[in-house]
Amino acid sequence: MSHYIYAQFSERERQITRLLLQGLSNKSIARQLFICERTVKFHCSNIYQKSNVPNRMALVVRLNSLNKTISPPQ
Repeated sequence: MSHYIYAQFSERERQITRLLLQGLSNKSIARQLFICERTVKFHCSNIYQKSNVPNRMALVVRLNSLNKTISPPQ
């Protein structure tokens, strides 16, 4: 994940972003983090705003493309 974007996130937003990138639904994320689904949606909105993307799909695409340019090939 881009260090600049990642640095803007709270610890909870980082946790949620990791789970989003794994393809989990809001409901699954809420269960895993022991929070309500509405709280996950709130954090997702903040994540989208900080990442300057309109939705989850755009976030995943952006972060995956940033990871490829930052991470060395394996």
